[in-house]
Formats: sequence, C-alpha cells, structure tokens
Amino acid sequence: MEVIVFEKESYYKMIDELTVRIFRTAEKYYKEDEWIGEAEAKQLLGIKSKGKMQQLRDQLQIDYSKFGKTIRYSRSSILNFLEMNRISIDTIGSFLSKR
Repeated sequence: MEVIVFEKESYYKMIDELTVRIFRTAEKYYKEDEWIGEAEAKQLLGIKSKGKMQQLRDQLQIDYSKFGKTIRYSRSSILNFLEMNRISIDTIGSFLSKR
C-alpha cells in the first residue's frame, strides 16, 4: 500500500478546487430542464412513434413521471439509455475481428 502525504494547506487547496469543479459540472448538467415533454424526448431518442415511447416506459428503460394525462421524461435517463446502448468503433472492431 502506498501512502501519499500532503501539507495541510495543499490538501485543503486541492479539496477546494475539486469542490469547485464538481459544482461547475453539476451546474452544466442542471442548466437544461431535467423533465421534458414527449416531443423533446422522441427527438433525443430519434424516434417518431408514440408506441415506441410506450414500450420504453413499459419496459422501464427510461424514467418518466405521470400526473393526470401529462407524461414527462427524465432527460438524464434518456441520455443514460442512449449511452448504455451505444455501439462504439472499438465494439465494432472487436466484433469484426472475431468473424
């Protein structure tokens, strides 16, 4: 096990800088509305069908909130869904090399 030693002043400076960085990242994330309507959700997902939105809700693949007849979708869950289903060049390369 390695031990890292800091001067007290350097340690607190590092904590302050890290805290500022975390808050800036959070501010960027929350500048946009977290809960969006169906039209914007479909646009983010690149789909046109209400049925596909219903399917994603039924399968609990994206977070949503329903109040009366109004359904709002979580922007972050949609972005997370897209990221989880991303196919990267590395994935394609490894797939092709196995063929």
